[in-house]
Amino acid sequence: MSTARTLVGASLDTAAFLDRLTDDSDFARAGVNSGELIKLALACEEYLGRALDDEELADLTSINAVAELISAAGKEN
Repeated sequence: MSTARTLVGASLDTAAFLDRLTDDSDFARAGVNSGELIKLALACEEYLGRALDDEELADLTSINAVAELISAAGKEN
């Protein structure tokens, strides 16, 4: 499992929900709630070791977007 998918899965209230998400699924359209998005943002910040800027926060829209964030930061995906 990719690092991005692991971070997303750990942020969801229901782990089984991850199985319904493709890498391109838009989180909002798929039903990911705001609390889960906050947990995801915090998990990304912890993984990257820094705060996310406003643009990065707004771009957390899919598993692929999380993977791109990790890759852009030079971290393993």
